[in-house]
Amino acid sequence: VNKEEVIYTNEAGQILFEIEEGDKTPKLLKDLVIKVIKVNKTKTTEIELNDHIYSFVITPITKEKYVNVYGMDITERKKVEQEIKESEAKFRALFENTNDAIFIHDRGSQFIEINQTACEKLAYTREELLKLAPKDLIPPGYKIDIQANIKNLLEKGELLVESEHMTKDGVIIPVEINSRIFNFGGKNTIISIARDITERKLAERAIYNRNKEILMLLDASRAVLQYSNFERAQKRIFSCCNNLIGAYAGYVAVLNPSKKEYHKIFINLGSLKREVDPDLSMPIRGILAKVIKSKKTLYHNDFSNTDWINLLPEGHIPINNVLFVPLIINNEVNGLICLTGREGGFTDEESRIATEFAELASISLFNSQTLESLEKSEQKYKTLSNILEQKVEERTIELKESEEKVQNMITNISDVLMESEPNGILTYISPQIKNIIGYQSKELIGLNFMDLIHLEDISAFKETADKALKTKKNVSIECRLKHKKGYFVPVSVRWSMAEINNEFKVFGLVSDNTERKKIDNMIKREIKQLKELDQIRNDLIRRISHELNTPLISILNGSQFLLDSYNDQMSNEAINIVRIVNQGGYRLKEMVNNLITAYELETDQIQLNIKQENLIPVVRECVEEIIFQADKRKIFMNLELSNELNIDIDRRMIKKVILNLLSNAVKNTLANGNIFIKSIGHHNFIELIISDTGVGLTKKEKLLLFKKFGKIERFGKGMDVDIEGPGLGLYISSEIVKLHKGEILVKSKGRNKGSTFIIRLFLS
Repeated sequence: VNKEEVIYTNEAGQILFEIEEGDKTPKLLKDLVIKVIKVNKTKTTEIELNDHIYSFVITPITKEKYVNVYGMDITERKKVEQEIKESEAKFRALFENTNDAIFIHDRGSQFIEINQTACEKLAYTREELLKLAPKDLIPPGYKIDIQANIKNLLEKGELLVESEHMTKDGVIIPVEINSRIFNFGGKNTIISIARDITERKLAERAIYNRNKEILMLLDASRAVLQYSNFERAQKRIFSCCNNLIGAYAGYVAVLNPSKKEYHKIFINLGSLKREVDPDLSMPIRGILAKVIKSKKTLYHNDFSNTDWINLLPEGHIPINNVLFVPLIINNEVNGLICLTGREGGFTDEESRIATEFAELASISLFNSQTLESLEKSEQKYKTLSNILEQKVEERTIELKESEEKVQNMITNISDVLMESEPNGILTYISPQIKNIIGYQSKELIGLNFMDLIHLEDISAFKETADKALKTKKNVSIECRLKHKKGYFVPVSVRWSMAEINNEFKVFGLVSDNTERKKIDNMIKREIKQLKELDQIRNDLIRRISHELNTPLISILNGSQFLLDSYNDQMSNEAINIVRIVNQGGYRLKEMVNNLITAYELETDQIQLNIKQENLIPVVRECVEEIIFQADKRKIFMNLELSNELNIDIDRRMIKKVILNLLSNAVKNTLANGNIFIKSIGHHNFIELIISDTGVGLTKKEKLLLFKKFGKIERFGKGMDVDIEGPGLGLYISSEIVKLHKGEILVKSKGRNKGSTFIIRLFLS
């Protein structure tokens, strides 16, 4: 074409531009043709026409002043180029955004390419990492043959290995490396994807540790069953425990009967030299006292810098960290396991493990003490006199039978270990199950554990199982399992859920409750008998109290009549005798009334008549009634009362309490002493405080104060105090105040330092 017309066109040109020879130059090309002719240079351009893309090359023919236009359809090529661009973009996005570190290198030489994750995980900049090779990431001392692995990769085309990478900061990361041959930039390279497997390694380690712990617990349990001697059993239990914990030294000790000292049964000092007598009894103090008081496992990782270090005897082995575990029998500490010198110190995990082994040690100690007690009892009965020979023989037979029963119980003490799927299908159960329900363990594998449970217990068992599934915590339940012979055996089942290799498993313990149920039933029978005896005693007190009232009224009325009507007709001696009879009658009547009140309190027969009262007039009435008794003993009454103190009370009952406390104060205060009565109103309670300068109370006497018949005897102590009465006054007073939802407090610094009783009543 030239600037104006088409000189020649082939068939494709005719169809594309819809032109013939001699037609005008197409508008799409005209401007470009003019430019090419003008500059006299070949030009290339791309034009989109009819949904296709064409590449045109326009070449000038200078002499003839026209141009040659050559065109090609490049639509498919453009599509391929776009797909390649999109593929590269996807690859780059995946390359940069994966959670795994990716490295591209040429057979172990310097890295060609790395992703951002690799930089982040290894704490290098991109520039720093591209200067390194695979061998530079391997920690010093870690053995791996990179060249041998590359040779393997080239032969197989793919390779999966585990290794370790070291960050720029020196942190070691366990990794799983998946390598392949990879074409990068037209060249065969190696692409390695490194996945951080720290969590997997920790899980594998946890599983290993748990399996080891179970094996050690089983071994320690066998020691409990195998050895009746506590010392022999403890060596094995201590060894199993320390095999898991890894302490350098330790010992097992038993508390003396006084619970104030302990002596060591077994000592493991490792390679340390012992300079302290191992048989020396040591006092309970310091951290030991804290362990015994709390009944909990305690540890300290800086023991050498505490004040407790000064309590150790001279020559004791050096201690930097220490862990103490109590051996508990019947809720009392009877012994201790001590571990010391663990590298890195102790944690809650070591505390948990040690506590589990301490439970086995406690069982062993209990077994040993029971056997020792039986042996001592047998020896004692063998030395009795010939007169009791027959009874001794009978008792010895009973002891032997009892000993055999205890020995059989000890021999068969064994919890059954089990493992199952979450749906209850048993995958493992220990052989001891035969001792409980008669089945061999192999007979039960593959069966559902719930098929063994009594129908009445299944609902509660399923509810507990659902709780375990939801909370993943330990649960326990008592139920009945069907014996092979058809009857049911009471058991307790404890279990928990654990996730292993992304699968949930149930691990449990089954204990035979048959003997415990028998003991529970025996205790229930004993309690019922005690309640019946208590009822008989209460009925007897009530009857005696009421029977005494009738002759008492006659004695009081008769003696008072003689004093009122025949006082001037009797001799002084007769008058004194009648007065003694009258006073004794009043004392006896007060005692009978107290017995009846105590009985009514015990049997919940007291009905309070609660009304709002001003307490101050009640107190003054009580003082007026007791003033004669105080004046007779030359005791001064000091009142510090407010004008008004309103509170909801039973007036008659509270007056009885105040009179009891005032009467006690007068009786226990020496001549020329003082009694102080003070009232105080607080925000939500009021207090009536009765203090005296009397004989005071010892710590031992305080323990008896509010007990029924808790009378404090002070004979032969040179004290001019009134000790008459059965010891019911303070008991009754305390119970009445409790019925008012209040309390009586007592304070005393000791003998001859006076006493203070505080009645505290709450406003709501």
